[in-house]
Amino acid sequence: MPLELSANTAVNPPRYNLLRLSVLLLALSIAGCATTGTVKQIDKLDTVDESANILVMTPDVKYYLLTASGVPELEPEWTESARLNFSRSLQDFATDNKVEIMTLPEDIQLSDVEISYQKLYSAVGSTVLSHHYGQVKLPTKKGVFDWGLGPGVSEIGDKYDAEYALFTYYREYKASGGRVALSFFAALAGVGLATGGEIGFASLIDLRSGDIVWFNKITTGGELRDPQNARLTVDSLFKNIPLNE
Repeated sequence: MPLELSANTAVNPPRYNLLRLSVLLLALSIAGCATTGTVKQIDKLDTVDESANILVMTPDVKYYLLTASGVPELEPEWTESARLNFSRSLQDFATDNKVEIMTLPEDIQLSDVEISYQKLYSAVGSTVLSHHYGQVKLPTKKGVFDWGLGPGVSEIGDKYDAEYALFTYYREYKASGGRVALSFFAALAGVGLATGGEIGFASLIDLRSGDIVWFNKITTGGELRDPQNARLTVDSLFKNIPLNE
């Protein structure tokens, strides 16, 4: 089934290559102090059963080393450690808050549809950061938050018998020794260079309509490779998420 943005999305999200997206996220993460930004379209989950079925999509968590030249290089071991801590912290968060979630097995082979919607979400979420929270507003939105992945995402809901899906995206950039040294000498010359940072956002998607009914972003988090800091980051990222009554 072809992917489509919901009609209320107004524009197609741009196709970000790795470097362009990294620059965007770095700019957001080093722009200032730690901030969160929550949009809550619903106060509680809508379901005909006792509790809504929430499917947790595989968390999109990645760690990069920022080289001296400013090019981000993926660090597989850091990424795996951070992703595991993030997933475990999310499970603990759900248990503590009495939220029933369905998680995909670690060894599951995602379908092409699921992979495509993971990629689409990263593009839509990045567009939200740019045009809802950023300085460049879309005139067609008129200040209203009405973003989504399109009704085609219901295919995932039908497959897993879920009413909502939780999509998460988190990136952390660590400066290499060469980058730190270069930034020091650049500062002496009055030039500022990015030396890393974090950016994360999460969304609750109504799988019946494809609409984003809850969105939250954080521009700094904790060190996800540390279990305790990972839990603090998860608590911050998922605060105010709509729950069952």
